[in-house]
Amino acid sequence: MTRLRYLLLIFLILCTVALPLSRVYAVPSSDFTKTNDDWFDDWNIDRNYYAGRHGYLPDMAYETLDANRELAFSIGESFQTNYPVKTERAVAILRYVQKWTDYGYDEENVFRDGVAQDEWAWNADEMAHAFNETTGVKAIGDCEDLAFFCATIYKGAGFDAAIVDAPGHVALLIWLPEYPNADNYWNLPNDNRGSGWIWVESTGSTNPLGWTPPDYDNGDWTAYPLDTIEPIPEPPQPLPTDLIIIGLVIVVIMAVLLVITKSRSKPKNTYLPPPPPPPPPSF
Repeated sequence: MTRLRYLLLIFLILCTVALPLSRVYAVPSSDFTKTNDDWFDDWNIDRNYYAGRHGYLPDMAYETLDANRELAFSIGESFQTNYPVKTERAVAILRYVQKWTDYGYDEENVFRDGVAQDEWAWNADEMAHAFNETTGVKAIGDCEDLAFFCATIYKGAGFDAAIVDAPGHVALLIWLPEYPNADNYWNLPNDNRGSGWIWVESTGSTNPLGWTPPDYDNGDWTAYPLDTIEPIPEPPQPLPTDLIIIGLVIVVIMAVLLVITKSRSKPKNTYLPPPPPPPPPSF
């Protein structure tokens, strides 16, 4: 009985350890699979192409929002805490992104299996993990990388945001009609909010908030307010290796407990006397 109690104690300890591990590994991953020369992430988004059912515009924004939010969103939350005035908060976020990112071309900075990628999109959390304020290392990305990064931070900071798909360019709008220094206040079709969207151009280190590049002053572009896009489903998460090992150990222990229980409950062999001889025949 002492051994049985010991095994039960081990079983309970392993169960206690396994439960928090399943929560730790709930953070989405970014594994990549190559299909027809393009790389797809585990949300089935094509990182090499912007358009179509699997293109990264605009759905990749949801890889770092809602249930999938992580580091970039938390950066935005810290700005909301530290900057109670919304206009000041908006300016501070853009300056922060400009400080910790550098613009870089994909073919010079992104390689998969040793091959330079002519086109590649990083999501906001990948950008957030690429820079280090302690060491001074900056994240490198091009227009769509910076737009997704800004979008998630601004959403975390309490702003409405819209991804801009312009000819040859990706940028961001935020809803901030009270901001006094924008050169354009955009009114999006079917938005029913009037003019109040301002441009966020993070591709240059000195671009001011609300400045619209002259090439896009004509409004010949499409904007996707993030609140109106149907979020892509969160991908299934593979079980981590250590959790699988713990599960196997638990199964083995349960099997051992079952064997011990059966061995203890099995009746002992009994030896019955031989049956009496049959009665002699009667004549």
